[in-house]
Amino acid sequence: MTAAETKGQPTYIEKDVVEGGKKVRKKVPLVYSVPMNCPGNGPEDADGGNACGQAMTGCQYVPDASGPYVKIYRHPEDETTPVNWEFVGNTCYTSLLPGGADRPQLTMAMIVKEWKQTPFAKPGLSIQPVNNRTLVTLPTYFALVWPQAGYQPGEVRATTLIGHRVEIRPTFKSNNFQFGDGAGSGPTQSSGGAYPNGDITHAYNDPGTFTVGVSTTYGGQFRVDGGDWADIPGTATIAGPTQQVQVLTSTNRLVR
Repeated sequence: MTAAETKGQPTYIEKDVVEGGKKVRKKVPLVYSVPMNCPGNGPEDADGGNACGQAMTGCQYVPDASGPYVKIYRHPEDETTPVNWEFVGNTCYTSLLPGGADRPQLTMAMIVKEWKQTPFAKPGLSIQPVNNRTLVTLPTYFALVWPQAGYQPGEVRATTLIGHRVEIRPTFKSNNFQFGDGAGSGPTQSSGGAYPNGDITHAYNDPGTFTVGVSTTYGGQFRVDGGDWADIPGTATIAGPTQQVQVLTSTNRLVR
């Protein structure tokens, strides 16, 4: 349903009721239920029912929609149990329904915000030759190492949003190595490695002290209430701590 169709849903229905032994025409308020558009969810499900990736991501490209993607049911307020729920349609404009703004819903914007607040692991570097000292023209090997602090690709962080268990899993996109002399390697899928098989190497042409580092670009995935994993739009680039590499020259000398 469009925004206009959603906003135009009635707040009441006119029906004949009996009051004092007489039939009268009366306006009866309508009660709405908006469970998430996920398999198995129905109008009787409290708090929107189970959440799923298709409901959370289904509205992210719909203009001006806050989501999530929901089913719309309604019934006259004066009906007694069991009520006859009427299915109206599906919408991304939950807040435009009568009373919709009063019903908090888990949205993709909430999940993206939570993902951005993830304490991502900051990538570090292991360097060979060791002790951060190398020679001019000698290939120097760089390898990414993960610290224990923070969430690295594949590690799962769980939180609760609007009564739902939301799990967030950083994913790996690429690395970018900087060698401090204007050269670098990346974006690359490689994490480098140790001598002699590491594929991130650099030979310095001049002696000196150079600041080196690596940054990682993360993507993300999420799932709600143990459902299927779905992608989070966007990326985050996290720079690791820098190090100093000293590049030396060597001199041949004859000894008598």
